[in-house]
Amino acid sequence: MQRKMLVFMKNRVFIALSMVAFMCLASCEEKHQPTQECKFHTQTLDLTVMQPDWQFDDDLLQYYFHFDVPEITWDIYDYGNWTICREYNYGTSDAYQVALPQSVYMTEQVVDTATNDTSTVYYTQHIDYRLGCGYVEIQLTNSDYFYSAENPEDMHFRLQLIY
Repeated sequence: MQRKMLVFMKNRVFIALSMVAFMCLASCEEKHQPTQECKFHTQTLDLTVMQPDWQFDDDLLQYYFHFDVPEITWDIYDYGNWTICREYNYGTSDAYQVALPQSVYMTEQVVDTATNDTSTVYYTQHIDYRLGCGYVEIQLTNSDYFYSAENPEDMHFRLQLIY
């Protein structure tokens, strides 16, 4: 009697497992075709700041440059995505990008005019951005607010919009 019961239970388990396997295989078939494909739009904008164009903010003690970017609408601001990268070696086969914010470790030789001694100053240049509807503002801040007598160098940035 126990043997018949064991065979009966094995058969039931086999049937249940077979049904589960069949249901899994049947569910893998694509039954519904999407009626509309989801497509994203992308746009890449080149933004260049020339050395004389940097502005200095005396309150924040940082350099900045304001770009008008009408491509950034309220819909893109609210629902889109973006990245901004600094591009080095722009326009060459050696070009590469670094995503913002970026910290660059810098050195500069400083001459003391009183003693005519030269010393090396180490500082960090932090490059970041502010983005809003219709604009991007690149910000450049040096650690310890150490700034040389001239504006920062020319810089090229790439804004990638996904919406």
